[in-house]
Amino acid sequence: MKKYLIATAISAATITTVSAEENTLRNAFYVGGAVNHNVIDSPFGGDELDANGYSLFGGYKFDNSVADLMTAVEFGYSDTGDFYNSNGNGDEDINGVWVAAVAEKYLPEIDPRLSVIGRGGLDLGDDDGIFLGAGAGFKVNEQVGLRAEFINKDASSVYQVGALFHF
Repeated sequence: MKKYLIATAISAATITTVSAEENTLRNAFYVGGAVNHNVIDSPFGGDELDANGYSLFGGYKFDNSVADLMTAVEFGYSDTGDFYNSNGNGDEDINGVWVAAVAEKYLPEIDPRLSVIGRGGLDLGDDDGIFLGAGAGFKVNEQVGLRAEFINKDASSVYQVGALFHF
């Protein structure tokens, strides 16, 4: 009988530990999407070209010991509609995959749901190259967050608003 109690206790502890690890791992993943407005500035004084688009992404949050700081890596896909100038001409779009390191610092002294966001990454699509971004976030609840960001890519500037969902 004693052997069965010990075996049961060890099994319960193992299952509880595995469940806790799976729950923690599951909470580290998130998905999101954004709508954006993309602008290409002409370096020679010509017309600006602009287009609306979207981004879809997934991320993984890292554990860190800095209070109120979330660090993550994100992988995503962005696509724009056709770029048009002020004459209504245009048929080019920008799309492709990207990867970024993201740091999000929560601001409990202002509102614990408010954060500032910084990102740096690499676009591997039509607007390939390094990009940097900054913005603000708002945590609606533990599973849902909102973001507004400006991202400066190699050939375009991106203004975007999005949402993310933690598992």
